[in-house]
Amino acid sequence: MSPDDRLKEMTTDLNLTADEQAKIKPILVDQQKKMDDLRNNNSSDDRQAMRQKFEQLRTDTNTKIDAVLDDKQKMKFDQEEADREQRMQHRGGGPGGPGGGPDNGPNNGPNNGPNSAPGNSPNTPPPSN
Repeated sequence: MSPDDRLKEMTTDLNLTADEQAKIKPILVDQQKKMDDLRNNNSSDDRQAMRQKFEQLRTDTNTKIDAVLDDKQKMKFDQEEADREQRMQHRGGGPGGPGGGPDNGPNNGPNNGPNSAPGNSPNTPPPSN
């Protein structure tokens, strides 16, 4: 999401004033630039280190935005960020990596679901009659 789109969303959700918008927009633009730089300059394959840098950048940005908001807006912003984090975890950003989820574990493959019965794996020959 572009900084402008994010600002529009925040303006609607948090009822930002023109002054608050003017203070928050450069924060969002700076975050986008730093994220792009991280993506473009990351030559290592250490995805965990890159993920930590993105998380730190997001935390720093949220702290700067919080400083602009009043108490009521902060509460709503913090709740929305917690919800966003929750969605990211379920989208594959959490443990297990992409595609990881409650139904994709080692015991939930195509031959381990509720319709599978013992002896019905692809490596078991069909019973002869």
